[in-house]
Amino acid sequence: MKKYIIIVLSFFLVSNISAQSFGLKGGAAITDFVGADSDDLNSVSRTGFFFGAFMKLGEGNIEWMPEILFHQKGAKEDGGDGSVLVNYLDLGVNGLFHINDEFAISIGPYLGYLSSGTSDDESITEWDQFNRIEFGSNFGAIYNINDLLHLDLRYGLAFTDMIQDASIRNSSIQIGVGYVFGY
Repeated sequence: MKKYIIIVLSFFLVSNISAQSFGLKGGAAITDFVGADSDDLNSVSRTGFFFGAFMKLGEGNIEWMPEILFHQKGAKEDGGDGSVLVNYLDLGVNGLFHINDEFAISIGPYLGYLSSGTSDDESITEWDQFNRIEFGSNFGAIYNINDLLHLDLRYGLAFTDMIQDASIRNSSIQIGVGYVFGY
């Protein structure tokens, strides 16, 4: 765990050397499970939230946006009271490809760490069956309302299975807003 914290802190310290702007973002996350074994779970999407910090690096039509997010993921049982809520710390680097001054396409990888979770409202204590590290990709769009405020819509898909012996991965639709300090 200490190794991951050092990596995250080093990432932000090195990135801060050439950072142009720093901001905060947050919003709603509509998540579900996908994969070959996800049909056996009979799950439907659940709504959670995400929040975190980001930086915008670069100028012109291409920018980089590294970010660190607390992201709730999971799913609910279809027609039942059961649910799985897993909390991740996601570290991502998105490339922003500007169509014009207001609109940009964003795409990039992320690395997530499963920090905690609940299943049927009971805390998960047995982590042996879970993969704590998740690797995936985000694809979406950003609309800049002005120089400081933007709307963010993206889809995130994990490439790694959440459970070791089953093909179950996280998917997430994120709808959020970001605010830049010091443009």
